[in-house]
Amino acid sequence: MISLGVFAFVVLVLLIVDMLFLEVSWYGFLTGLAFLLAVVISSELMPERGLKKDFSYDLIWWIFPLSIIGARVAFVVNNIHLFDSFWEMCAIWNGGQSIYGGVIGGIVGLVICCLIKKQNPICAMDCVAPVLILGQAIGRWGNFINMEVYGWEITNKALQWFPFGVKVNGTWHLATFFYESVLDFAGFFLLLFLLRKTNKKGVVTLTWFAYYGFIRFFLEQLREEKYIMYIPGTNLQWSTITSIIMFSIGAIGLIAILVKSIIDKKKGLSLETSVSYAAEKTEQSKPETEVKENDLTEVENKVETKNKKSTKQNVESKSKITKK
Repeated sequence: MISLGVFAFVVLVLLIVDMLFLEVSWYGFLTGLAFLLAVVISSELMPERGLKKDFSYDLIWWIFPLSIIGARVAFVVNNIHLFDSFWEMCAIWNGGQSIYGGVIGGIVGLVICCLIKKQNPICAMDCVAPVLILGQAIGRWGNFINMEVYGWEITNKALQWFPFGVKVNGTWHLATFFYESVLDFAGFFLLLFLLRKTNKKGVVTLTWFAYYGFIRFFLEQLREEKYIMYIPGTNLQWSTITSIIMFSIGAIGLIAILVKSIIDKKKGLSLETSVSYAAEKTEQSKPETEVKENDLTEVENKVETKNKKSTKQNVESKSKITKK
């Protein structure tokens, strides 16, 4: 709540600056905000996987620069024809980033940091995944501010209203940025729920792969043609192919974990049944042993009684003889 309060105050100040003094780069501001919230919130999530709270502050030094580099490199590679020099490729302030490239760079940074700090990368990914999709939800509003990455043109006047559509230069288009932002916010709460409800490592990360890959695949089909990136030299859409791969990894991984859980559960039940059966057989055999022990005791008592009677008779006989 404190973070959100500070955020609201900063936004108010920037609005005043933007209106009265100079133009504010809102896309950059939202990107910075997303990273800030990621650090603050993930620090509270780290204990859910046995990590220290301050580990998120170690991660950010690796994730932040490598994700920015990855986002830019992926965009440049898929749009190499737009650049005439290496300097233009490096001019990230002119726009041009790929969320998938940023994710790949961020994962590389996370793994490097975990190896240096000797922490489990899967546990760290589980804690970072919820704030990653939250950052995606926030970042999409940068597209709204810049009036970019929208969808098909809407010709039906009955559908020309926000949030179904967005008006760009006098023409209504599908508000794909808004669709993804809402779905990303929903994904944040889903991943947060899974993080706190399951102790299985990797479930949260794999769910992010499957969930985001699924929604991005369909939203990519609604984009305006000029915002679709193709793999150089092919007609294959970069984001569509990447989404399919992501969804496949997440779905297969989750199915594997589910199957393993079922097998382990059956093994546990089988072991429990075996132990119960052995205990039952022991209980059943116990009375027979007790019966045998009782029978043996009874025989011993009879023999002892008979011996006592025999001894008594012998004493009496000797006594009679002595009297005579």
